[in-house]
Amino acid sequence: MPGAVWQGLVNEELIGCLQGSLKYINGHGAGFDHVDMDWVTNELGAYYVNSPNAVSHPTATTTTMLILDCVRWTSQLELSTRRGEWKGGAGLTNDTRDMVVGIVGMGTIGRIVRDQIQAFGSKVIYSNRRQLPEAEENGAKYVSFEELLSTADVISLNCPLTPDTFHLIGEKEFSRMKQGVMIVNTSRGKVIDEPALVAALKSGHVARAGLDVYENEPHPHPELLSCERCTVLPHHGGGTQRVVHDAELEILGNMRAFFENGTAENAVNNP
Repeated sequence: MPGAVWQGLVNEELIGCLQGSLKYINGHGAGFDHVDMDWVTNELGAYYVNSPNAVSHPTATTTTMLILDCVRWTSQLELSTRRGEWKGGAGLTNDTRDMVVGIVGMGTIGRIVRDQIQAFGSKVIYSNRRQLPEAEENGAKYVSFEELLSTADVISLNCPLTPDTFHLIGEKEFSRMKQGVMIVNTSRGKVIDEPALVAALKSGHVARAGLDVYENEPHPHPELLSCERCTVLPHHGGGTQRVVHDAELEILGNMRAFFENGTAENAVNNP
């Protein structure tokens, strides 16, 4: 099972001794790729519940910030300014009002990103497991994944890591994108084939990238670290002071609902 070294796995080795009595697990945060979901569901027979709402707004804000960073080249311009290279020969940047932003995964985080980036004048298209009701789209246009790849100027990945989304973006997908596309990932590192991203950045097919997550955390690919057209953050998208308090309240609310009426709100499985 995949999992970051700082996080650890939720699996039989960790909680197998509770088999037969444990029926409910609540994680702190939205991700669940560190959980052996097949074992938890079919062998342990427990619900795994996440707490996605608490981290949604700060993660979405980080996503929007990285989109803006890519469009306006802020990290690159800051580095050149610090080196004493005034503007660094950068020329004129893109403008948010001319950008089509493609959001992959229109869950809670994706919807907040949609609303935030539309405020900067960008057009939003999205792909999702299913189209949202028109009343919930708020001006975003539902398209196929293939159409999103070929038409978006900026692609934002806001989907969970599952077997279906592992290396969702790889060499084949990059080849379908527009020349000069920009990529932002605040979901999970393994959604992108990292060596393929490095190659696309080196060739210039991907103009810029903004990353908060990596395949091998806490060790990003060294060529991502050395590429000034790639903004790198240390998986800190949801790292605000408020998140801790909000997540604790969300977990307690989930537990209360389970004990009072047996419903597992925010469950990601069905034992």
